[in-house]
Amino acid sequence: MRTDKRRAMMVLAAALLVSVSCTSTNHTAEADLVAHQAIYRLELSEKSPPSRFNGVSGAAVSVIERSCQSWTINEQVVMTMLTNAGGAINREMIFKAQESADGTYYKFDSKSVTNGNREAFKGSARRSAGNHVEAEFIQPTPREMPLPDGTKFYMGMTRWLVELANSGQRTGETFAFDGTDDEGPNKVTAFILPSKTAPDVKGDPVLLRGPAWTVRLAFFKTGDATAAPEPEFEIQLRLLNNGIVTHFELIFDDLIVDQILEDVLPAKDERCS
Repeated sequence: MRTDKRRAMMVLAAALLVSVSCTSTNHTAEADLVAHQAIYRLELSEKSPPSRFNGVSGAAVSVIERSCQSWTINEQVVMTMLTNAGGAINREMIFKAQESADGTYYKFDSKSVTNGNREAFKGSARRSAGNHVEAEFIQPTPREMPLPDGTKFYMGMTRWLVELANSGQRTGETFAFDGTDDEGPNKVTAFILPSKTAPDVKGDPVLLRGPAWTVRLAFFKTGDATAAPEPEFEIQLRLLNNGIVTHFELIFDDLIVDQILEDVLPAKDERCS
């Protein structure tokens, strides 16, 4: 179970969905994502089914900044999952990434510790002409990894979701890669519905205004003919038109974790003139 992988990037599949590539939403206005810093608390969802887990606590901090030529992402997650047997799974992850403004280059650096077991993944990915994508790892083991054409990186995945929602479509499918492990990309399917409620969340009121959607995402393994047809995990989130997520539900077979926005503030935002 990989509780750190989201969106997500981020972040639904019960029917034949519309295939969406990087250029398929050009008929809609390009999503105007905002730089921001957000703080979330983590807790066991009331929807979580009976299982070996009886408690979750923790926090997540996400800082997304923009320069003229690229986006910079810095995230830290600290989480403790309590078990009915009296044990605990303690997990900490630090994730850093840089993505070019045009989505052609992506650099990632992910470190995690789970009950003393350390993992680290570092490398980069490039998108060439024709939308061909390839990743190159330098840690833990140097290797090249071809990715499906049109694979989205961190910010590209967020932009795709917002543009899909703005287009009026309610379903979509794509591939996502963030570099938080070396298992390759996920196929992601999405269902999008208007968000009818405005929860009482704290933060900059300018950042929190605007349209919002409820998005359900399912993440599937790729490249494995023996993989089960069910998703590895699912995410449900409340997504604002500017790319800010005010609430996550990380959904596994035996566990649902709520990630709830506690505060959101502006971050460094240097747009091209």
